[in-house]
Amino acid sequence: MIPLSIDITSESFAAGEALGVLLLVGGVMVLVWRLSAPWRRVTAPPGPLSAEQLAALRARRRNIALGALALIAVGGVAAAGASYAPEPRAADTDRARSQEDASGASGAAAGTDHALRHRTIAAPEKVEDYRLMSDQEAAPYMTPASKPPARYKRWYYDRRPDSEPDAVLSIDAVEWDPQLGAEKRRDSITQELRNFFAGAKAREVTSFAAGPMGGRLSCGYMNYDRGELIVCAWSDAATFGSLALTDTARVDDAARLTVAFRAAAERRS
Repeated sequence: MIPLSIDITSESFAAGEALGVLLLVGGVMVLVWRLSAPWRRVTAPPGPLSAEQLAALRARRRNIALGALALIAVGGVAAAGASYAPEPRAADTDRARSQEDASGASGAAAGTDHALRHRTIAAPEKVEDYRLMSDQEAAPYMTPASKPPARYKRWYYDRRPDSEPDAVLSIDAVEWDPQLGAEKRRDSITQELRNFFAGAKAREVTSFAAGPMGGRLSCGYMNYDRGELIVCAWSDAATFGSLALTDTARVDDAARLTVAFRAAAERRS
């Protein structure tokens, strides 16, 4: 994945937004205080006033101005607090959080470890009408540009009788890729998907229900050397995967197939 320069879901970005709100509120308060100065000083008192009455009027107006500033400050702090909403890192948004450990302990860490110990990721032989191609069948299409990084596992599937791949399934998991684990502790799922689709130069990216496996799922259109295809990607606390489909025209159909491929590839004992 190509990392984007700014993670708008991070704690630091959220803190920056909150600080920006506070600075804006501070500027408004200073402006209100300065603009109200002539009114507070009563430079043109209404009618004849004694020195005591003038001082009391000035004190009353000063208190009114201070009260208005207090209200602005309270509203600003509330707005800053509301704006501070960082998204949890991918590693902390595990579907395994809802899966209790065999010992009865619950929580993201315990649930994740338990889930990973009881799962295997392997290429399904068949998913609906898609058949897993052998290495020999897929070899002509595994050009240097299409080969996955060493950290990914990739499989090719055929559906039509033309012998060309109609689907390409790629999966990376923390079990064999420490780098993915580090990325998931650093990035949110939103940022992971943004990085992926930005690198793929996908367009019209749409979010879909990720199905019973949890996490997040999105699909979009992208161009390749033979025309246009649909690529879907999913992410959870321990896995990042994608499915490219050359024979599907609708992203909602692609999302449904991705859920099916994902469920067939990840198996629990």
